[in-house]
Parts: sequence; C-alpha cells; structure tokens
Amino acid sequence: MLRARLGEIELGDLLRALEGARRSAVVHLTCPRLTGRIHMREGRIAYVQTHPGPHLGEYLVRFDYLALEQVQELVRRQARENPGTPLGVLALQLGMIGEDELAEALHAQILEGLATLLAQSEGEILALPLPPDASQVLLPGVADTGTLLMEALRRLDEWARGRVEPDAVLRLVGDPTRHPLSPEAWAVLGAVDGLRRARSVALACDLPEEQVYHLLHELKSRGILTEAEVRPQDPLILVMADSSLIRRLLLVALERQRYRVALASDLEGARRILEGHQVGGVLLEGEDLGAKVRGLRALPAGRFLPLWVIAEHPPRGFWARGARVAHIPKPFSEDDLRAALSVVRRPV
Repeated sequence: MLRARLGEIELGDLLRALEGARRSAVVHLTCPRLTGRIHMREGRIAYVQTHPGPHLGEYLVRFDYLALEQVQELVRRQARENPGTPLGVLALQLGMIGEDELAEALHAQILEGLATLLAQSEGEILALPLPPDASQVLLPGVADTGTLLMEALRRLDEWARGRVEPDAVLRLVGDPTRHPLSPEAWAVLGAVDGLRRARSVALACDLPEEQVYHLLHELKSRGILTEAEVRPQDPLILVMADSSLIRRLLLVALERQRYRVALASDLEGARRILEGHQVGGVLLEGEDLGAKVRGLRALPAGRFLPLWVIAEHPPRGFWARGARVAHIPKPFSEDDLRAALSVVRRPV
C-alpha cells in the first residue's frame, strides 16, 4: 500500500513505476473537485474512472456504436445476470459491438480520465493491490501505460494554450478551406451551427470535452469562428438520478438537443440548483421516487415545476396523482426525451 499527497509524489511517476515493475493495483485519487480510480493489470492501464466524469457507456453512445436504450439494457443485464462483468466485455460477448469499436471507445475514455487526473495539483493518492475479485480486465487494442501517459500529457499541454467557455456560442465567419485543419478540427467544425453552446458541440463529438473547447479556441483564433451576436437561451433541465451513468447519458442526450443540464445526485444538491437557477423541468431516476418527488414538491422553487420520473413502469398511487408527475419509460431513447420535454418552452 502507498499513501501520499500530490506533490510528494507525481501520479505519472507512480504509474511509470507500476508499469516498470509490472504490478497490478488500483490507484485512488481524492481531490478537491473530483475523485478517480485507475485499474492496472501487470503494469498496464485497464480502466480509468473519474467522478464526476464520463463513462465507457457514454462514449459508446457518443461514437454512435450503441443507442441510449442499448446501454441501459446492458446495465440492466449486467446487474441482474452478469454481476462483475465489465460493461464493454458484456457488449462484446453479446455481439453488440466489435473489438475495434470497443478499443476505440475505451481508449478515448481512458485518455480523457487520465488527462483529467494528471491535471490535478491537490489531493491524496492511495495505491492498493488489485483485489482478487476485481472485474476490470485488459482488453485488446489498449495502448501501454507509457504511450497513454505521453498522449495524455500532450493533450494537457495543448489544452493549456487556450479554450472557449462551455457556454460560448460560435458561428462560422471565415473560410476553413484556406487553413490546414486536423480531422478532429473538421469534425468539431461540422457541429457548429451558430445556435449550439460549446458544451453541446463537445458532447455531439466523439472527442474529450476539453479537447473540443481547445479546438474551438484554435478555430476562433484563426478567424474561422467568432462569438455569435445573439446567444440562444436554452432551457435548464435538472437531472436527479442515483446512477452516475444515467446522469451522464441524460447529460449527453439533452445537451445534444440544446438543453442546458444541471446534475444532482440527491435532494440537497437539487435544492441548491433550484435556489440558484431558473429551472425549466426536472428528470428523476432511481430508488424511492415517491420520496424524491415529495421532497422536490416541498421546496418553494419545485412546487410547480414540470416533473418526469424515469422508470420501467408508470408511477401509481396518490402521491403520483397529487404531485402531477409525468412518466418517461426506462430504458429511454432520445425520441422519448424529445417528446416529453417538448412542453418546456424556450425563452425568446
């Protein structure tokens, strides 16, 4: 076991040491704004997870390899029939994706998580031996630790040169064909329409969010993009869900449909958001939905808001009728969300 503060030991140095010794371990990071885990098998990185942060299931949706409802079905099967089987492995076993598709999505997710953790300057590192029953396995196509570290550090260096703010709205003004642009820059440019905020553009691309913000900055600095004179006022939707994966899937789906999204894991977090922002509606998912609805309706800012519960079956009983709750079936699709939220007005 190793316990240290960031600064006493650098995360990159620790990972290189584990790689050199071909050790298996779980490296935990606890930082002021996030937590993270890095699973290593015989010196190679098998998986990286940050909280808050993207999931592999989210990347499979962003790469258009799986639909929202397919990822949710995988999670359901994982919980009921295949506990301990990683989501990507299960999707591979069921023939829903191929090895190349899984490797591409996993590589992108690992790089984003690794770059996020390497950027932290405060926090505690705890390295523990890999538990015998650890579910994360090495999958084909994932690069070695040294290569991943170099790529993550290169991205951090790029991102530090400039970024646009997530709420910035950009439009095309210059001729992009007059500039040598990377394939990634062309992909980002294709998602810019003068209406979407930068965050919506980022989540419509199969690239890390920070990389998109940097690419938008580069395109703006070359005179290809400029700030839109009129910024559309996208409605704010509060998402309160037990599952971090469901929160991220809803974030991606709603942002791609030009809704702003605020995420909360409990009633206290929802209360703070409702008190500080004008919310257009609330999506609820998880256990004990009746208590969540009653708690929200008891808040002054939540008394009359449109409320939807995401569940396999419609809510029944007096609490559902009295609280004016609508239902979105689970697993949900982008069309389900679009239809339900059509009642939320967009400010003029």
